[in-house]
Amino acid sequence: MKRNKLIAACAALCLSVTALSGCGNDIGTNGSLSPLSKAETEVTTAVTTVTEPVTTTQATTTTPEVTTTANTAVTIPEEDVFPTTGEWADNNIVIADRYNGDKIRALLPFYSTDSIGQWYAEVLNSYKEMVGPDVNVYNMSIPLASQFYMPPDFADVYADQADGIKNIGSALKDVKNVDLIDTMKAHLNEYIYSRTDHHWQPLGAYYAAGKFCEEAGVDFVSDLSKYEKCVKEGFCGTMYSFTYVQELMDHPDTFTYYKPQNDYTVTYYDEAFTSGTEGDLFFDWVEGVGCYSVFMGGDMKITEIKTDVDNGRCVVLIKDSYGNALVPFLVGSFSKIYVVDFRYAEITMKELFEKVGATDILFGMSISSGYTPGQIECIEGIKG
Repeated sequence: MKRNKLIAACAALCLSVTALSGCGNDIGTNGSLSPLSKAETEVTTAVTTVTEPVTTTQATTTTPEVTTTANTAVTIPEEDVFPTTGEWADNNIVIADRYNGDKIRALLPFYSTDSIGQWYAEVLNSYKEMVGPDVNVYNMSIPLASQFYMPPDFADVYADQADGIKNIGSALKDVKNVDLIDTMKAHLNEYIYSRTDHHWQPLGAYYAAGKFCEEAGVDFVSDLSKYEKCVKEGFCGTMYSFTYVQELMDHPDTFTYYKPQNDYTVTYYDEAFTSGTEGDLFFDWVEGVGCYSVFMGGDMKITEIKTDVDNGRCVVLIKDSYGNALVPFLVGSFSKIYVVDFRYAEITMKELFEKVGATDILFGMSISSGYTPGQIECIEGIKG
C-alpha cells in the first residue's frame, strides 16, 4: 500500500510546472501528461523512412514505405538560432520570437535550491554504496532548452542550469557526473531541442549518449549514417497544451529520430518486472503531440534490450521521459540495456540490479527532476 501511494504521488507531481520537463505520454495508458485531443492536434504527421511497413505489438496501424532523406545533422544559420524577443505565457513559460515564424520557441522554467540538488546527489551516493565498487554509477542531469535559448531580456529570469549541474556534481561521491552543458553548447545551431515540445530532439540525445559512452569507456556508433533516419513532419508538442499559444500550432516542429542497425531484441515488462512480451523499440505510428512516444511507446513499462554487442556490459537507465531518447544510441554500446522510469517502478532497484547483473547504472533525466523534492523521494523510495 505504501509503495502504491508513493507511485501515485510521483505520477501526480508531473502536473506541477517544476516537473513538466520530465513528463511524457504512454501508449495505451494515460501517463504523466494527458495528450491533446485529436481535434486539437489536427496537424498532419508524415514519416520519412526506408523500412518495410512496421507493425507494433500494441497497434495494427502500419507506417507506409516512403522516400528517405539525407542522413546528416541539419545546421541552422547563426542569426536564426538565438531569439531576440520574448513574453510570458501560462505556467511561467517564456515564448521566444512569437511572431517570427519558425523561430518561435516555448521555454520551460527552471528553479533550483542548492540544498535540494545536494539531496538528490546524496540519494545517488546511497545507490553507489548499495551496489559497491564493482558497479559504475553515473548521473546525467539533462539541461532544458531554456539554458541556451532565452531572449536577452529574459536571460536571468530562471536559475542557471550549469550551476545546478555543478552543484549536484560537487556532492557526488564515486558517482560520475556527465555534465552536458559544453556538449550541448557545441551544437546549438543544430536541431537539438524541440521548439513546441518540452523535450529535447533525438539529435540532442545522440550527442549526450556519445558523451556518456565516452565516460563509460564503451564504443559508440558516432557516425549518423550508420543509423536509419526517420522524419515526422507537423509535430506540435506539449507546449501548446501548456500555453495555448496559437503560433506554436501554426509553426510545428520536425521530429527526427534515428534507428540503430545492429541486431537486438526488445522485451517489455510491467512495472513489477513480470509478464514479459516481445515488441518493437520504435512505435512508428505515433503522431501529433505523441511523436516523442515513438521510443518504447512511453514511460510506464520496464524495457529490456539484448544486443549483439559482445562486451558483457549491462546498463540500467533510471530515467524520466527525457531519458527515452537516449535509448536508441545505447544499443550499439552495451550488451544489455534495461530502461525503468522511477515514477512507475514497483520493483526495487536493488532487486532489479541483482536480477539483470547490472554493471552500469545511469540516472538520465531532466535537470528539473534532480531539483524537485517529490521526484527525489521517488528515486529514493524505489532503491530497496
